[in-house]
Amino acid sequence: MTRPSTSYLIVAVTGRALAASARRGGYRVAVLDCFADRDTRALARVCRSVASPHGPRFDTRALLRTAAAVTPQSSGGVVYGSGFEGRTGLLARLARGRSLQGNPPEVVAAVRDPAVFFPLLQRLGIAHPESRRSAPRDPAGWLVKEPGGAGGAHVRFAGASGRPADAYFQRLEPGRTLSALFLADGRRAITLGVNRQWTAPARPDLPFLYGGAVGGIALPRRFDRELRTGLDALVSATGLVGLNGLDFILRGDRWLALELNPRPTATMELYDPDYPRGLFRWHLRACRGELPAKAAASRATRAHAVMYAPAACRATRGMRFPRWCRDVPMPGTRFEPGDPVCSVHAAAPNEARALALLRQRCARVARALGRVA
Repeated sequence: MTRPSTSYLIVAVTGRALAASARRGGYRVAVLDCFADRDTRALARVCRSVASPHGPRFDTRALLRTAAAVTPQSSGGVVYGSGFEGRTGLLARLARGRSLQGNPPEVVAAVRDPAVFFPLLQRLGIAHPESRRSAPRDPAGWLVKEPGGAGGAHVRFAGASGRPADAYFQRLEPGRTLSALFLADGRRAITLGVNRQWTAPARPDLPFLYGGAVGGIALPRRFDRELRTGLDALVSATGLVGLNGLDFILRGDRWLALELNPRPTATMELYDPDYPRGLFRWHLRACRGELPAKAAASRATRAHAVMYAPAACRATRGMRFPRWCRDVPMPGTRFEPGDPVCSVHAAAPNEARALALLRQRCARVARALGRVA
C-alpha cells in the first residue's frame, strides 16, 4: 500500500481538486497545470503554470522541462487529469522514467478513438447514439466532436464551421445528461456516484462548455443495474484503472453511452469528502488493483458550477472570493470573455436545496464579476 509520505506529480488542465484530495490523504504533491491558481499553490509544495499562450492547453516544452526540474525522472509517480485526451504521445513522454498512476497512453487512445470505442460498445451490447466519421447530408440534429477534447470545448453543432480533420459526428439525442464516476481495477468497476451535468452559455461558438454538476442522482433500479453491468464490461474489455467517468444520456426506457473520460473527472469533488482520506488515495490503490468493498454513503448532496468571465476583466488584489469559491485566480490574472474565472460549490441535504444554494452563490459571484468587467 502507498505510504502517505510519498510525493506525486499532478498534471492536469486544472490540478486543484486532485491536490486538495491528496492533501486530505497526507500526500505531498507538485502541480503543473494551466492556471496555477491561488488555492492550488497553497495545496502543493510546488505549483507551476505550463499553459500554452493559445488557450488552456499544455505547452509541450514547458511541461516536459518543468516536470524534469520539479520532479526528476527517478522520483515519485505521475497522476494526471484532463488535458491528455488527444495528446497521448505527450503523456507517454511525461511518464518516461516515472510511474504512471492512471491509464496508460494506449488505453487512453483506444477509448477516445471513435473507430475503436463505438464498435466496442456494440460488441458489449451497450447502446449509444448513432456515430459516424462522414458528415450527414443534413446536419440538423447532429453534433460534431473532436476526439481529443474535454470540458465540452470539443463539441459543437454539426453545421458549425472549422471542423477538425479527425472529428466525428454523433446524433443529438434528447434526455437527461448524466455521468457516472467510478473506480476500476482493470477487471471490474465500483460506481461512486451518478451526476447530472449542464452546459454554460459562456461562449456562442462553444455551446456545450461544461457548466457544472450535482451529485447523488438516484437511478431507477433497472438502469442502475444495467449501468453497473456495462461499466464492469467496459473495464474488463479495456483494462481501465483508477478514477474514470462515463457520460451518458438517460432517455425513456434506456440509457445511451456518449463518451468515456479515462482519468479523474471534475465530479470527483462531489464525493471526495465521503472518503476519510480522499479519493486521490483510492485512485492510487485502484491503479494497483484494490477497490473498496462498496461506495461510501454520501453525507450530503454536493454541486458545483464553473463561473466564466462575462467580459474582458482582470483579477485585482481587492477582489474577495467567498470560502465556497475554489480555483481562485491570482491577482493580475487577465480574462477574455468566456474564460473560466473560478468555481462555485454548495452542499445541502438534497438535490433541490443544493441547487438552490448553488444558484444563489453563482448569482453573487456573477454580480461581482460584472462590476470588474
